[in-house]
Amino acid sequence: MKYFYRYLPLSDEVRQNSLYVLAGGYTLIPPRSPYPPMPHPADHHFQWQQGRTLREYQIIYISRGGGVFESQSGGEIRVEAGTLFMLFPEEWHRYSPDPETGWDEYWIAFQGRDAGPLAAEYSLSPASPTINAPASDTLIAEFIRVADEMRGEAIGYQKIIATRTMLILATAFALSERKSYEGSDILPVIEKAKSLLSDRMDQNINMEELATDLRIGYSLFRKAFRQYTGFSPAQYHLELRINHAGNLLSMTTIPIALVGQRIGFDAPGYFCRIFKNKTGYTPGEFRTMTQSR
Repeated sequence: MKYFYRYLPLSDEVRQNSLYVLAGGYTLIPPRSPYPPMPHPADHHFQWQQGRTLREYQIIYISRGGGVFESQSGGEIRVEAGTLFMLFPEEWHRYSPDPETGWDEYWIAFQGRDAGPLAAEYSLSPASPTINAPASDTLIAEFIRVADEMRGEAIGYQKIIATRTMLILATAFALSERKSYEGSDILPVIEKAKSLLSDRMDQNINMEELATDLRIGYSLFRKAFRQYTGFSPAQYHLELRINHAGNLLSMTTIPIALVGQRIGFDAPGYFCRIFKNKTGYTPGEFRTMTQSR
């Protein structure tokens, strides 16, 4: 059995951070092994029959094997390779691998005023505590990097491992979202649309005609595109055009009216209004500010 864990010393300065790590580690549990496999501090160790309640947040990622996770608000949840689940303060819970498979678990305990908002940002709550991501070497590597920082405790390491905790949650969430599109017929359509919109930043595009060219109904196209990118097709195209205009204003001396024409706005006044609405600056103000830097 391979394992590592460390409970960290916390200075008053560290406890003032918006997010800080208390402990972390990993355990590779072979089949037919006792669980939990080793003693932890009394307030963290548990037996299946009693479960436990903690005062902190924890994320636990299962990269191999499977088992069960049960909590007061979430009930019993089946855990497979790729599942990340979160433990919440004062929330009773217990978890264990299947004896036939064991599992590999990686975990980080953390606290701070940003811990709750961080969980909510990824739709994690006591009633819904899991992210079903695929098994990922990328996530394992991030946990290992956290463990390496814990081993060394070099100056500034708390900032690094707190940031990596946020990165782990972001990566798991993104992998879960991408997993839902694997093998989907709509993903090639979205990618083709993004490419076409990027190639046509100098044009006004009728999105219904674009959907027709892509051989998909407009309503379905708009809904799927927004779910995947966070923008409607028209909003996505406008963001590309405004970003390109910003680059031209920052890096060239092309007249403002011509910049507008380069992104498909023939009326300079309309271009200026749209640009200020999106950026908070007129094109002239934006050019002065960015070029002075």
